[in-house]
Amino acid sequence: MSNQEKTKDGANMKKSLSLILAAVLILSTSTIHGITNQQYVQHTRNNSALVADKVVALKADNHGGIWVATGGSGAIYIDSAGKWNTYMEMSTGLKNNFLNDVTLDSLGNTHFATNIGVSSHMKDNTWNNYFMNDNRIFGETVTALAADGKGGLWHGVTGYGAYYKNAAGDMTHYSSANSSIPSSNVSSFAFDQKGGVWIGTELTYNEMGGIAYLSADGKWTLYNSNNSKLPSNRVREVYVAKNGAVWIGTINGLAKFYNNEWVIYSNNSVWEYDVRSITEDSAGNIYAATWGDGLLKIDTTGKLTNYKSSDSPLPNNYIYEVEIDTKGNIWLGTNVGLTEIKTTSQVVQPPVVQPKIVTVFVKSLQVPFDVQPVIREGNTLVSVRFILEALGQDVTWNESERKVVSTGDKNIELKIGEKTGYVDGVAYPLNIPAEIIDGRTMIPLRWIAENLDYDVQWNPASYRVDIN
Repeated sequence: MSNQEKTKDGANMKKSLSLILAAVLILSTSTIHGITNQQYVQHTRNNSALVADKVVALKADNHGGIWVATGGSGAIYIDSAGKWNTYMEMSTGLKNNFLNDVTLDSLGNTHFATNIGVSSHMKDNTWNNYFMNDNRIFGETVTALAADGKGGLWHGVTGYGAYYKNAAGDMTHYSSANSSIPSSNVSSFAFDQKGGVWIGTELTYNEMGGIAYLSADGKWTLYNSNNSKLPSNRVREVYVAKNGAVWIGTINGLAKFYNNEWVIYSNNSVWEYDVRSITEDSAGNIYAATWGDGLLKIDTTGKLTNYKSSDSPLPNNYIYEVEIDTKGNIWLGTNVGLTEIKTTSQVVQPPVVQPKIVTVFVKSLQVPFDVQPVIREGNTLVSVRFILEALGQDVTWNESERKVVSTGDKNIELKIGEKTGYVDGVAYPLNIPAEIIDGRTMIPLRWIAENLDYDVQWNPASYRVDIN
């Protein structure tokens, strides 16, 4: 056995022991900058399935899980229950362990940008690997990927510009030679509500760089430091907020472009914010990951707050990516591992321990649940869709506002974490708020049933609820 193999086996044994022993995570509670009762968990190669600590990209799905792309140790999927699944070259169909970006399409497929093309993990658990062009002598580094929601996929390829692959698989190439794109190095894509695409590019020795906007009807508009207030032509990230504002991360600061007006966020020093990633929470607050200045938060009033390792539990100030999952938890990809910042509603709830399974009957018919009802502070919580449909209501989920909307005999709105619900527009207090358990939205059973004019009977001996 070679020394390299011995070292590798030793590392694997160390990792296995760490996982078996459920290594202690780094936990702390912060009251910094008004963020209270939040739990920070630092995942590293010493206490998790990470093989290396460089986490470069993150993407949350609609099921409460998150995809993790690393720079050298492949990909990881963490499901809503916290289970880790690892995907690496050789052991799976992943093309390369050095990843640069990850995106999800509308069909449930996951696509990875690698240093030698694209690896797609399909919904049926198969893999599809491809290049964008025929000239692959020096490899093909894909730096950015974004699904447009119409079955298409945009690719940023170092030295080649942008490629758009439509739902039929046809590829269109946009370079500085055949289009108005201002650079052959593309860093980011974002889509607006008008069907246009915003393209972030990097300044090169003979190309301007900056931002390109391609409208739905094929017209190009360019923004750079010469014709606009863009802080730099080296653009790292473009993000379109729910209100339509375009947020742009550059190596010299963060910019917002909205209603043809620019707002620049600066730290007023020689070294400006180098912004690598931007996202938004359900309340409309903007978060920006920086390289060297930690995490930025811009609230809905425009106030900027800077979180650094010197005054918060952040492991360091070098962050590649920031992402927010469906539970509202904030995830940070750093060069020292994966940081998870759990929201208050995720932290304060104790584990559910009850002696019997709760059964629920509506008009003598048992309601089937995929997640069992639980009792929290004397209140029975049940999966929202199953109970409301059993009571004759339609149910939809508003992701942007993180609330349940139910229509039928009455119109009901319940927001995750809030102790006030609305019935036909009238506010009613709840003893306990709706929450997410095992990826399912759970709501107070009695509150729902009685506000729909049903009678609720509880049998403590049998743990049975009857609704009539």
